[in-house]
Amino acid sequence: MSFILLGIPIGILLLYFGSEWMVDGAKKMAIRLGVTPFLVGLTVVAMGSSAPETITSLVSSNNPQIIIGNIVGSNIANVGLAIGLAALISPIVCRFSDIRFELFSMVAAVAIIFGLALTGNLGLIQGIILLSALVVFIYYTYRLKGRYREKESEEEIIEKEESIKTPLWKCILLVISGIIFLYFGARVFIEGAVELAGMFGVSDLMIGLIVVAIGVCLPELSICIVAAYRKENELVVSNIVGSVVFNSFFALGIGVVYTTVAITHYMIVFHLPVMIMMAIILVLMIRTANKVNRWEGMILIFIYSTYIALMGLFPELTQGMV
Repeated sequence: MSFILLGIPIGILLLYFGSEWMVDGAKKMAIRLGVTPFLVGLTVVAMGSSAPETITSLVSSNNPQIIIGNIVGSNIANVGLAIGLAALISPIVCRFSDIRFELFSMVAAVAIIFGLALTGNLGLIQGIILLSALVVFIYYTYRLKGRYREKESEEEIIEKEESIKTPLWKCILLVISGIIFLYFGARVFIEGAVELAGMFGVSDLMIGLIVVAIGVCLPELSICIVAAYRKENELVVSNIVGSVVFNSFFALGIGVVYTTVAITHYMIVFHLPVMIMMAIILVLMIRTANKVNRWEGMILIFIYSTYIALMGLFPELTQGMV
């Protein structure tokens, strides 16, 4: 009991600080080596935001249902919980035309997962496909966004100057410390979650879809809430959309390369459709009015709450029937 009470919150803290340190160190080190802030944001920061999900997938090879539950649950929580709460704090205004490619990429990412899941298993071949899709996404994002970037913004210039001033040894130390924190944070978090599942008699999939998913998306959730208070609307949407894409292609792809995940019947007919529905709803909200209003945020939270409630009312939705 004591490990359950301590392992999960300690794991969340280690995952949070680990991802922060790893991203900060890698970002500054890349800029010192001559990589532009834009490309760093496109790769290092985006991958760093899905680092908790990625490491959690890697250390869950003995509990493969946690891998798929972690990714699907995190994607659903990112849209339903993070975007929903941020919109309640302040309506999220963003131009659909500016992020059209990213939004459609998000829908494509979750649709690809669904298509691959129809094979019945996610393994090495599916993992390679997902990682290849990530490379394609990064390439086309750079081509589309880089085309209009003739010069760096004032914020990027400041960030570059600060990064250059940071000693290289400090950057390396931050990266190493971040990776260590991520690894041990994921280990104690997953062990605590598995023990919690056994204690309450629920499946690994349910723990992955709820406890693990919410735990690993806390960095994105905190970023969205802070950005909403500051009315940095584009950061809210880009953070979540990028996280869903990288979770789907990178975190899930890495996880299933090392182990095979059996796809259950209810994953096909319930959980994956909910994930796709949430992505499409977000696109339609932004497409309709170039923003997510407070009442639309309430709708997203209501859908997410209903999703969680249905799993509680019908435990068979999280059982391992293939």
